[in-house]
This record gives sequence, C-alpha cells and structure tokens, in this order.
Amino acid sequence: MQIEQFIIFFLLLLTGFFCKKYGAFNDAVVGGINVFIISISYPCLILLRTATLEMGAGIFGNFMFTLFFNLGLMLVFGGYAWLYLRGGRFGNEDRHPMELAVIAPNNGFMGFPIAITFFGDIGLLYMVAVNISLNIIFFTYGITLMKRGRGEPDEPMSKKIKNFLLMLASPKVSAALVGIVFCYTGVKLPAIAVDYLGLVGAVATPMAMISIGTMLAGNFGPHSFKKRTVLEPVLNKLIIVPLITFLIVAFLPLDPLVKTILVVSNALPVATTVAILSERYNRNKGLAGEILVVTTLFSMVTVPLIIWALGQLPPFSL
Repeated sequence: MQIEQFIIFFLLLLTGFFCKKYGAFNDAVVGGINVFIISISYPCLILLRTATLEMGAGIFGNFMFTLFFNLGLMLVFGGYAWLYLRGGRFGNEDRHPMELAVIAPNNGFMGFPIAITFFGDIGLLYMVAVNISLNIIFFTYGITLMKRGRGEPDEPMSKKIKNFLLMLASPKVSAALVGIVFCYTGVKLPAIAVDYLGLVGAVATPMAMISIGTMLAGNFGPHSFKKRTVLEPVLNKLIIVPLITFLIVAFLPLDPLVKTILVVSNALPVATTVAILSERYNRNKGLAGEILVVTTLFSMVTVPLIIWALGQLPPFSL
C-alpha cells in the first residue's frame, strides 16, 4: 500500500482546516467548492474514467452486483443500528442521527479519491456503484428514519418515485450511466472531450480532501471525544460495520476487487448528508456534525490499516 498517498490526503485535510480556521475560506466559499466538486468535477472524472474503460460483461455484471449487494448490506446495517441503539439510552433527537451515521459512509467525497488512488479505474467504477446504493438509502430509508417517532404521514408513492428519478438524474449518477453506455458500446469520446474531462476531473480529489478538511475547523473540541453519543457511532462506523462486511463477503465467490471495495466503502467516515438530513428534519445537527468530524479524524488511521490488512489476505488479494 502506498502510505505516502494517505500522508498527502492528510496534508490536504490540514490545508482545508487552516484555510477555514484562518479565514481564507468562509462558509460561502466552501459551499461553492462543494457544489463544483459534486456537480462538475466528480461527474467529469467519473464520465472520463468509465467511458474509457475496457468493460466486458463481467465488469458490468460486477458493477450491478456491487450496487444491489451493497444496498442489501446497508439494510442489514440499518437493522443492526436500530437494535444497538434501541432502548432508553439515548433521546430521539440524538438516536436518529446516530443510527443513520452508523450505516452511511462518505463513499463519495472520500470514497472516490481513495478508490481511484488505490484501486484504479475499475475500483472507482465499483465505488460509484456503492455510492448509488447509498443515495437510494438516503432518499428512502434515511428520510423515513428522520421522520420516525413524530407521527408524520409517510410521503406518497408519487413523491418517492420523483425523488428516485431525481437521484438518477444527479450529475454523479448520470455521468456514471452515460460513461457505462459509452464504454459498453465501444463509442469513443472525442479527443477534446477527453482533454476537458481530464483537466476538470483532475482537481476533484485534492479539492474534495481540502473540503473535508474545512469540516475539521467546525464546532467540536475535546468534549466531543468523551461523549457516548459520539464515540459509540464512531466505533460502530469505523470498526464494527467494516468487520461485519468482511465476515459477510470474505468467503463468497466474488471478484476480489468487489470484496475489497465493499469492505473499504463501509469503513469510511460518516457522510455529510447525515448532517444535512438532521438539519432538514430538526434532529440534532450538532451531534451529527461532531460524529462526522470525529469519524473523519480517526479514519485517517483506520482506513489505511484496513486497506493494508485486506491486501495481506488471499480472498482480497488483487
């Protein structure tokens, strides 16, 4: 494993931290950067990498399998999180963000750069698959979870279908689907398109890591590392969930790269959407933000160790 790459990731995080801490970036700048990354830079990277792959039926089959298998895994983790957090230990305003935090990894902002750096173009393609499954969970289970216990009526099926179609039309998912069509049909992108997509997509990884670093300058401190409402989701997200994933996939007759991506993707820190949904549905956004930051910090140690450990095991050897 190239540990130097994780050192670079950490330095990029620090860059974002200091830019936010000392005023080079304000909230408006960070918001603009995030929109650019999500809506333009990552879609360019995904379209370029998928459209220029040599994709046979096997890789396409692995992509679809990864998407649906990870969807099933996340439902399993949802059941586990509900069982783990049930009872009177935590209040509803805390428990619901904690529950979603356990199952929702940052397989976009952090997953994409890790996949492309350590597992190449096909690894990125499979990480896109697990990101699509995460978005499906957010638009369905995540919203239902945030409304739980308030007696609010469920959304009509027409709205659920509309949300699902909006998810499919999002830039990242659309780029992946278009790229797969180009790749599978053998149609070549024009040279000027390849150059443009390459230039814009090249900044996605450093900008994403810098953006994540800005979160570390938020409202958290030493007290965050002493709160059960933070530490228990962190332990589950970074250790227990990837261990469960490992035990499920290790002995299945799957492509080693698919196994690796499934484990690594579920070992990533909490997705920023958890905090966004917590704010939207008036749950404890501050707690969700603390969990996000603390998992991100600890993941700089746990994720490299997991990638290294998987590389030593025959079922995951690439």
